[in-house]
Amino acid sequence: MKIIKAICILSIVMLTTYSCGENSKKKQTTNTDSKETTVENIIDEKQTYINKYNVYVAVWNNVSPRVERSYNSLYNIINDKTGNPLKDQETYFIPPVPENSAITRLEEVLQQKPEIKELDALGPQLVTAYKELRPALQQLSDYYKLQSYKDDDFAKSPELYFKVRKPIKDFIEASSKLGLAVQEIDKKLSFQAMEEYKANDQLLLYNKGMIINSIKSHSAPLYNISYDEYAQLDMDAFDKDLQDLIKHYSAFKELANDKERVKAELNISRPSPFIIYYNTIDTYIRESRNFRELIDSSKKYVAMKSIVERMGLQFASSSHQKVLDAAERVINSSNSLN
Repeated sequence: MKIIKAICILSIVMLTTYSCGENSKKKQTTNTDSKETTVENIIDEKQTYINKYNVYVAVWNNVSPRVERSYNSLYNIINDKTGNPLKDQETYFIPPVPENSAITRLEEVLQQKPEIKELDALGPQLVTAYKELRPALQQLSDYYKLQSYKDDDFAKSPELYFKVRKPIKDFIEASSKLGLAVQEIDKKLSFQAMEEYKANDQLLLYNKGMIINSIKSHSAPLYNISYDEYAQLDMDAFDKDLQDLIKHYSAFKELANDKERVKAELNISRPSPFIIYYNTIDTYIRESRNFRELIDSSKKYVAMKSIVERMGLQFASSSHQKVLDAAERVINSSNSLN
């Protein structure tokens, strides 16, 4: 699930960039009324598609992780067959899921045009499961939080658990399919956007998008792995993706010296927004090189492993997690340029 989640976070960035590029095209239309109307209609249709698509992405990014957290807690605490705790504990914590605007928004757009067939097929299950899950999970959470099980010796636990069991599994099932579908749509939209940027000489937007694409490809294998699985990584592909990133980053920096282009494509008239953007990419490249050196050096790896086992991954000077954290900062700074 984490792999797809990362990709979807990047999807929002790509679609925002795509929308920005479409708005730039809109400004460049001819003065012929019929042509303007046609282009505006196309832009409106694409923007409507993107808006609806981003609702699904918001569900994946903001709702799915919360449900997964609750699901994992239930798996570690409750016996799925009996509905009672797996073992006696002093306290039990089962996180509930809050009311979420992403679900409300999804319910609103389900029947709206345009149809996104592969996503709209999942929407009703996501909404229904979440709306059924939320109150049931709150009851179960409160039962354990308030230690009501001490009053009835866990008699009510099975009843409360089995009210949660079906909707939470239904949501997890639909959510997993949602992530895969979004990944495929993102690839398609990204390709279309990059082709249009190149065709319209919007090379800042093109390289900005390709930086994100390179980071996406570069960092995706690092999700869902642990420090003792580094040997399984394809480091040739890792190196190639990093070089692609550096190529597009260098091209972007050179093009950013053209003030007129920067103003036309990004509507930026001062250089200061690029300072943070450049710094985050520099950090990402540095963390990636540190990670590469860690894998190449058995001495550094043994030292890192010792620190992780004693203190935790966050205390390692280099790791896959440092690369992933740096990727997130690039995404955030890239968003701020729109």
